[in-house]
Amino acid sequence: MVADLADYPSPVNRRITCEVRLVLRRKTLPVGLRPAFAVFCDQADQIQATRQIVLSCLPVGRVERAPVPAGLRVLAADLEDLRPRLPEWRVEEVAGAWEACRGAVDESLAAVPAAVAVADSSGELEELLAAVADVVEPLGDAWSAAERRWLGLRRREP
Repeated sequence: MVADLADYPSPVNRRITCEVRLVLRRKTLPVGLRPAFAVFCDQADQIQATRQIVLSCLPVGRVERAPVPAGLRVLAADLEDLRPRLPEWRVEEVAGAWEACRGAVDESLAAVPAAVAVADSSGELEELLAAVADVVEPLGDAWSAAERRWLGLRRREP
């Protein structure tokens, strides 16, 4: 019959028991940051969905896709809608990441007209992919880094 470690009050067993408790406690965000993080998550989901719309327009094989300029216009409209709401998740703890996300939104919006022009005029897939990458990559990079920053703020509760 195997007994529970708590039945043997040695210093080693107490240390193991404490380590198990530490491992089982979850990391959580401080309570004051949770509302801003919830807004960030909603906006990050919107960014990801919009990026997926554009990427789903890219030609793949023989499948007929939506026109890439239409996807880029949807992305531009979504980013214009999102831009004034960005300050809703700005808190001091993630100010640098917030600035990067705001810059990425501006950079992507600035790249949309050139990408639309390439999509309308070029038959080269490589040119089209590069133009679309100029629009969607800044968003993915900045928002992923911001998510990592948010998750880095989590702490184990006592």
